[in-house]
Amino acid sequence: MKKNILATIALVGALCWTGCQKDLTIDGDPNGGELSQTDSVWTLTLHAVKNDGTLTKGLAIGDGDTEAATTVLKSIWKAGDKVHVFLGERYVGELTAAPDEQDPHFATLWGMVTTAGIKPGVSSLTLLTPRREWDYTGQNGKLLAIDDPENSIESKYHYTMASNVPVTAATAGIITTETATFTNQQSIYRMNFRFQNDGGNDKVAVNAKTVTISGAGAHLVQHYDPEGLSMKREGDISVSLSEATTDPFFVAICNEYARGNEEVFTFTVIDDDGATYKGSKTIPGEYNNNGSFVSMKNTTLNYRLEMNLNSSSVDTVL
Repeated sequence: MKKNILATIALVGALCWTGCQKDLTIDGDPNGGELSQTDSVWTLTLHAVKNDGTLTKGLAIGDGDTEAATTVLKSIWKAGDKVHVFLGERYVGELTAAPDEQDPHFATLWGMVTTAGIKPGVSSLTLLTPRREWDYTGQNGKLLAIDDPENSIESKYHYTMASNVPVTAATAGIITTETATFTNQQSIYRMNFRFQNDGGNDKVAVNAKTVTISGAGAHLVQHYDPEGLSMKREGDISVSLSEATTDPFFVAICNEYARGNEEVFTFTVIDDDGATYKGSKTIPGEYNNNGSFVSMKNTTLNYRLEMNLNSSSVDTVL
């Protein structure tokens, strides 16, 4: 096993639900039966609650470490984090996080949802952050929102979800549920590459510009439909770096083959000169669970295909 493979526990969180209702006519049993048959607008306030272990949504590196060196990703709520709410597979609204100033592991979530037909003991809610669109394509290797507020992993690809949270009561304009526990839906991998000729001793840093990752298990997720989770698209995960670099960068990978199975990743890396490198790395089963932070720094590639660029121009079209 490579010494530089590290992992943290899954990022998890817990929420308790309370709420208040606006403009609702109760058509059913006021002691807990089904509410109105037509959509009604609700204002919900949710309290994020600390659980044993690391928590919910935002990302931060360990104290005093750099992104290249850290062995820990802390998980915290950040102001403005969005939480998308589904009743079954139907989207019903969006909540916004206001972290506790003393401890950002705690937060209040609030917002408006529009729904009908809530029935305690039957209805359930699903909550997803950070986006309603659940997609892993278009990554650029940036980890934190301070690196890239729009397209970093923290901003777009660090999905956590609390699924099938049962509604326990829906009376007097208030919806309550069981505690909602958020779990991380993907692992975050830190990687950079070196090239070594077969039989050679020297390893040369690869100035990577694009990286394509495939898994032997053939179940890397590119896209889920949150309103129909059985509808998904699987395939290779590609990363296009804003600038070619030999330094470590980050990739979010959701792998349905994970779950403790050993995985072999194959990498196709193109450098800033257009040379293509290939190689693979085995991820031991103990680290291959969605929700881990895995370091694969200085992964060795042992194949290179070079294409010489012709600088002469062509003036005739055949």
